[in-house]
Order: sequence, then structure tokens, then C-alpha cells
Amino acid sequence: MDPVSYNHYDLDEFDPKELLTTYCHPGCDETLYEEMTLFPMRTLQLLVAEGKISGTTLIDFSTGPIIFPLLALSDHFSDIILLKPNYFCIVEVEKWQNGEEESFDWSHLSEYFTKLEDDRNKIKEEESLKKNIKYIMRCDMKKENPTSPFVLPKADCLTTFYLLQNVSKDKETFYENLKKISSLLRVGGRLLLVGLFNAKRFTIGGDKFHFLTFDEDFLRKTLTEAGFIIESLEKIDSKVTSGIAKYDQVYFACALKIREV
Repeated sequence: MDPVSYNHYDLDEFDPKELLTTYCHPGCDETLYEEMTLFPMRTLQLLVAEGKISGTTLIDFSTGPIIFPLLALSDHFSDIILLKPNYFCIVEVEKWQNGEEESFDWSHLSEYFTKLEDDRNKIKEEESLKKNIKYIMRCDMKKENPTSPFVLPKADCLTTFYLLQNVSKDKETFYENLKKISSLLRVGGRLLLVGLFNAKRFTIGGDKFHFLTFDEDFLRKTLTEAGFIIESLEKIDSKVTSGIAKYDQVYFACALKIREV
């Protein structure tokens, strides 16, 4: 993607609720919703069911004010920390956490998880998550420690949905950003990374935003060099025909951190 022609996620303001209604709401493009929201949710639920994803501290570094990856994890981590490069995304998450009327309604995805897990109460799911979110923090990926001046405890699990490709201008920056967020994860912890292969378009409210494009070979090589072993890499081919987003595949990588880099 040509960086000159696109807005940049960490530099240009956008409406965070517009992002949610475009990609995370059943009223949006049906295929886009299935591929970018429901597919990662199903994959995450299966990983949780295997018993691999657990611990005390979870750090989430995901696009916009999305909280759906955390719905499946709220009962498995007592300390959840959200990192956001944009203040207005923090405000939107806080509206949901405080139960404000104008906040985005996540009940459709809570219900979806209820059906996947068969025995969960959707109200309890969201309330548990709200309680376990300890901090929603601004981060700066230009700093060696993105949360500076604060030093966070090493996480047992790190989730990052789409954001690494939003904020990385090129492949070298992606690798450097991956190392920075990896430094927040303990050796033996797991990285859950979701993104798009060969992305060509990513829009919010009609504005085109930069989204780093690369293929599976690059991702595998970069994760290995950053100190990870890939335990699984699930993919779904894109059937999206709208002009909202264009990519070849959505991927979901589960990687075990085996060393510091």
C-alpha cells in the first residue's frame, strides 16, 4: 500500500465507533463481518477450549476500541491491560466499561460467544471483562518501551488484532514493533496475532488508512526471528467484494515465546 496516499492510524484522527460499526457489527458487510470478526472469535474460542491460554496478566494491543477478543478470555486472566496509540479509542472503551448509553453495544458478540461455549451467560461475560480490565493505557510505538514511563509486569498472554499492521509503515518497522510488544510478554507466554495477508485496502468512515501488506512467508520468518515458535496458523480466504477492505486472507497465529531478542 502506498504510504503517501493513505491516512495513518497513529497520526490521523478517526471516529472509533465508525470502525466498530464497519467491521464488528452484524449490520455491516456480511462477508467482512464473518471474515474479520467471527472467524477470529471462533479460532480464539477453540484455543481457549484446548486449555493453552491461561495465566494472570493479559495485555491487549488491538485496533480501535475493539474488545471482542477479550470476551473469550475474561475468566482466564484476572489482570487485563489494554494499550491504545490513540486517546479517542481509550475514551470509547471507557464509555463501554462505564456502561454509558452512547457506547457501542457488544451484546451481539456476547451472545455469539454464549452459543459457541454453550453454557455461558452473556451478561456475566461482559461484566467479568469490565471488572478484570485494570488499565487502559496510551502507548507510543516510537519509544523503545511503548508504555514509558510505566514498566508493566510481564504478561502471560499478549493479544494483538490487526493493529501491528496498522501502525507499521514497512516490514522493518513491523519487526521492530513486534519486538517491542514482545518485550511485554514473558518467555513461555503466548502471542495471539491476527491480521491480513496481502492487504490492499482498509477504510474507516470512507477514508483509506495505511495497512502494511505482506505474505505468510514473511510472517513466519519474522515471528521466528523475534523469538517465537508458531504453534498454529489458521487462515480464511477472502470473499469480500465491497470496497471497504481488500485482502487475500485473514490469519490467526498462536505463537509461543521461547527467548528474548
